Amino acid sequence: MKSRKFRVGLIGAGGIAQNCHIPGWKNLPEAEIVGIADVSEPAVRKAAELAGGTRTFSDYRDLLKLDLDAVDICTPNMVHTPAALAALNAGLHVLCEKPLAVSTADVRAMGTLADKKKLKLMTAQHQRFTQGGLAAKAWVDGGNLGDAYHARVRAVRRAWLPPSPGFIDKKLAGGGPCMDIGVHALDLCLWLMGFPKPVRVTGTSKTVFAKGHDMPNLWGEWDRERYSVEDFATGFVHFDNGATLLLEAAWMCHQVENEDLLAQIFGKKGGIKWPSAEFATVTNGVHAQGSLLHPQSVPYPHWSEIAAFMDCVVNDKPSPVPWTETIKVIGILEAIYRSSEEGKEVAIKG
Repeated sequence: MKSRKFRVGLIGAGGIAQNCHIPGWKNLPEAEIVGIADVSEPAVRKAAELAGGTRTFSDYRDLLKLDLDAVDICTPNMVHTPAALAALNAGLHVLCEKPLAVSTADVRAMGTLADKKKLKLMTAQHQRFTQGGLAAKAWVDGGNLGDAYHARVRAVRRAWLPPSPGFIDKKLAGGGPCMDIGVHALDLCLWLMGFPKPVRVTGTSKTVFAKGHDMPNLWGEWDRERYSVEDFATGFVHFDNGATLLLEAAWMCHQVENEDLLAQIFGKKGGIKWPSAEFATVTNGVHAQGSLLHPQSVPYPHWSEIAAFMDCVVNDKPSPVPWTETIKVIGILEAIYRSSEEGKEVAIKG
């Protein structure tokens, strides 16, 4: 890499960029945000101010003409693929918010292009950089889990439906809670399981509350006419090694907890929960349990995620969240939707 600062351009200037990614880049003295693109002039203007004053663009293709090392994509889901492909074709490394894409075909197109051009492509799965995630991963990698044979994944909220069109309009989002929060817990779970190959899925997705129900939303009102994604989905997954996984994702349901974000893996030697990092096992013929604490304090996991991406680019390390792992996550979510539409179990694509 050149001796000058690491030059990054942001595509997308909404909440995730303003609240997480811009502070993360500003926390790295070796990096600078040299441009931000967004179709919303108020959003891009505010983001530029937060970045300390930088160039703004209404079209990300104009941003890509700058002298950049990488782009950080924080747009609605359906813009991820065209923006990432354009950046990769411009010779730039790519960090992209989850989900990397809403189909395995798009993930593969992005990944194969990145590999062909020897560029880094990383999905922004910041939950891997949380203290609970790091602690659970260290415990599993230490051989304490054994062969994983089943897992439970929950990403279920009581009434936290994001009202922005970028989440509820299928033309922008590509999916509802599966793609928004289900992707977090599922990625974390598969990461702890060692990413076995999913082969078939039975799933259902439906809109229970978001179209006509009177359930109040803790994030305010939303456009019910424009709402075109699920608000609940579930799937049962089979892997090629015989393991199984149950997934539930919802933005609205009658439960006590405001949010239940959980991955629980059952292994032959022990079991582990995330994000609590609680474990259960047997030691010397006696049942044992406890909770783990990783020595690395991670107050801002998005910042750690961004630092890891820059490190992999500057020092030519493997992507911390490679597309070959992400394609298995998206393959499961894609299959849940397809199984729901077809009313039967389906094989995983990709």
